[in-house]
Order: sequence, then C-alpha cells, then structure tokens
Amino acid sequence: MGTIHAFSTLIENIETLTDVGRMASSMIYSVSLVNVTLAVFFGHILYRKLSPNLLIFFIAILPIVGLFFSSSQSWLGWIVGYGFLFGFSSGLGYGLSLFIVSSITERDRLGYALGLVTASYAFGAVVFSMAYPFLFSYFGFKNGYFIGLLTLTLIVMIALICYKVSKVNIKNELNSDNQIQSKSPKISQLWFGYFLGVFAGLMAIGHAVPLIISFGGSTLAAVSAITLMTLGSAIAGIYSGWLVDRYGCKRPLLVILVINCLALISLSTTTNTHLLLVLLVTIASLYGAVIAIYPTLVNHFVGSKLSAKIYGRVFTAWGAAGLISPSLAGWLFEKNNNYNTSILFALSLSVIAVLIISKIKYTVN
Repeated sequence: MGTIHAFSTLIENIETLTDVGRMASSMIYSVSLVNVTLAVFFGHILYRKLSPNLLIFFIAILPIVGLFFSSSQSWLGWIVGYGFLFGFSSGLGYGLSLFIVSSITERDRLGYALGLVTASYAFGAVVFSMAYPFLFSYFGFKNGYFIGLLTLTLIVMIALICYKVSKVNIKNELNSDNQIQSKSPKISQLWFGYFLGVFAGLMAIGHAVPLIISFGGSTLAAVSAITLMTLGSAIAGIYSGWLVDRYGCKRPLLVILVINCLALISLSTTTNTHLLLVLLVTIASLYGAVIAIYPTLVNHFVGSKLSAKIYGRVFTAWGAAGLISPSLAGWLFEKNNNYNTSILFALSLSVIAVLIISKIKYTVN
C-alpha cells in the first residue's frame, strides 16, 4: 500500500489534467496522508470489530472505488478518489500489518519485524515509481493509472490469501484510558519528535521529481531519484529495525536525526544536480529509518497491549506533517519559484527534533 508515496510521479500529469497549480496538486497528496493517519488512528477499533480477512478485502477495493472519482479529471475528484479513499486504504493496510506483526512477535525481535513491515510498505513506492512512468508512456496517464490500481488490487488479494494460509491467531485486549493518561507526558514528546523528524522526508518524497527538474535535472533523473529514494527508505527501515533490537531506540534515532540535519544543510547550499540526487536519497532513507523505529519506540514505552491505540495517537504527528509539508513546499515554490525556503524551514524543524528526542527518558516496559 506504500504505492501512495509514488505520488511525485503523478503530480505534473495531475496538474495538466485538472489545470491546477503546484500547491493545489500537492494538496491531493497532503489529504491522502491525513487519511492514512485517520486509518491508523482508528485502526485499533477496526481491528477489534472486524476480521482481518474483511479488512484486507476493503484495502483492496477502496482504491478501485476511488478511481471512479479521480477519472472525472477534476481536482475535487482526485481529492476524493486519491486523497480520501486511496489514502484511507493505504493507512489501513499499514496499520493492520503493524498490528498483526506486533501481536505475534517476541520482544527481542520486534524492532526488526516492524522494520520489515515499514520496509515492505516503502517497497510499494519503489515498484510503482518505476511502473507508473512506464505505464504512462505506453498507455497514457488515465489508462496507465487504471492499470496500476488494478495491479495493486490483485496484489492485495494475494496478500489476503497469504494471511488465510498463515492461520495466524490474533488476540486483542481492551485497554483502559487510565493507563493511557499515565503515559501522556512521554506521548506529547514522542508526538512532536515524530512531527518534526519526518517533515523534511515527506517534503523531499512529495516533491522529488519537480524539485530535481527545478535544479535543471532531466525528467529521467527525477524519476530515477524517486525510485532510489523509496528504495533507500525501505532498506533503511530494515537496517534500523536491526539496530533497535541491539541498541534500543533512542541512540539510533538521535544519530539519524543529526545526519538528517547535515544532509539538509548540504542540500540548502548545493547547486550540483548529482549531489542533489545523493542528498535527496539520503534524506528519504533517513526518513524511512525514523518511521521504522517509531512503532517499536512506542511499544517500548507503553507495552504491547497499548501499542496499537497509542501508536495511532502518536502517528497523527506523521499525518500533520504530511498535511503541512507538501502543501507548504508547493506554496513556497509558487512564491519564490524555487525550493530554497522550504529546505531551510525543514532544516530548522529537524534541529528542534534532535533537541526533543535527546530530552526523552528512554525506558522499556
């Protein structure tokens, strides 16, 4: 379901099709990220009331339903079809996968297991960032997008078969709000650390293609960049999960955020297209590491019984960053005709993220 993060390969085609500017087209991606967040936030309720078989079926069908809205070729149709329906489906797939894996995985392997889930989510963007340009060149944008979504539906139905064959037994216990309230100071720190820590990565992934073109890069280089960025994010998710099982969450997370700041400093000063590509891949990879660590970090703080509910709350930080970051970058681009201000703003937020995470007292429940 991470195919939703191949959006930057769609953005210019959507602008041409709907006759809107960069900020409006970026808003489609922002709305989709908000709905990813809503699906994760309310996920613990859906996991309890509906069977995983039924949820996976809905995950497969919602993007196809959304196609009927986006095929209207209007901006509002894309908001509903891609932003709401595809976004919610994507978040439901991500959250359900985290829930299933955390329910059956031992504590000493939890970081690696959840890192694999996050990496597999990112691999969806890797595959479709290559598949979409190929499909568009041979079948046109409208037909190519339809083929892409049809392929995605078939893949998810295969996932449903895999789940049924696995015969996994999941038990989800109800949790009291009193337990949640006792964790609230840490949760607020985790929330702001997450929001500030992923801001730059979401901006880079959402605007990778137009950003490289604005630096004078070719369209081929731009498409290659988003593929490498999502691949880097996936690989970093696996590796960071392995690190978490050995060194805990805080130290790897701090190192990642510091490197992210250095990459943004370099990005704000470079004029070389090749170096730009390297830096964007680095930022996207670090972003993948952050989002892979956070489910385990939350689990360590509140325990496995509360993790689905609390992670849903902390994950709203990702959604807030997803709503603001791409749209703000689009607005600043329209104002200045470049991405310099956006990069500097993302840098300032990343520095604050380092300070917040450094103040968290890390304990494992």
